[in-house]
Amino acid sequence: MWTIVKLVLYYFGYQLGFSAIAMAVSRFVVPMDMTLMTSVAMVASTLMMMWHLVHFRYVRIKRDRYKEVSRQVLFVSVVFVFAAMYVLNLLIEQAGIPNTMEDTFIAMSRNPFGLLSIALLAPVLEEMLFRGAIEGRLLRVWQNPWAAIVVSSLIFGIVHMNPAQIPFAFLLGMMFGWLYYRTGSLLPGIVGHVLNNSVAAVNMILYADATLEEQVQDETTMWLWAVIATIAFVLAALWLHRRLGDKQMP
Repeated sequence: MWTIVKLVLYYFGYQLGFSAIAMAVSRFVVPMDMTLMTSVAMVASTLMMMWHLVHFRYVRIKRDRYKEVSRQVLFVSVVFVFAAMYVLNLLIEQAGIPNTMEDTFIAMSRNPFGLLSIALLAPVLEEMLFRGAIEGRLLRVWQNPWAAIVVSSLIFGIVHMNPAQIPFAFLLGMMFGWLYYRTGSLLPGIVGHVLNNSVAAVNMILYADATLEEQVQDETTMWLWAVIATIAFVLAALWLHRRLGDKQMP
């Protein structure tokens, strides 16, 4: 368990360290506003944490493992994630859970460093860290797949430290964790996670403060899409379960 605590501390430590560096650069070298400074620090800390995970072999990149994931599995995994994303967003919005980081994310999505961090680098790192390193270690130590998936997803949710994101990240983490366990590959989770964050970033750019109901224009249409998404999620889950069978990460 100490290894997991250490990885989380490194995760936050790199963020704090590069934030301090960005502040110093902004003050003495190149003036930056707070949003740009935060975005640059996030890009740098994310790349550093990725290097850390690979260099110290918490995550091992094996090309053969990625080749084993078929295009059909990737496609259905995307449907699986997108359908869940729509329903979860709707339920969290209806529950009125406060989004304390919304303004920060909207501002970050409007500069290239922030957009790069939100849409690409953050989801890749999070899959490497929370699935590859943390869940992977728990699977090896505990020999209990569901316990490993739940605990790694819970950590994934908590580290977001944003009330609206915690339940959303936890439940998405469960799906990414299940995909990782069943395929033995980070690729389905990375593809789904990148697309999830990319759609969120585009929505922030185009719609800013608009609610999901306002985006689809009509409440009836919104709930109709929720029913379609739920059916798509169930069908995708059943297909993946049958296709992947008892296959799991080594």
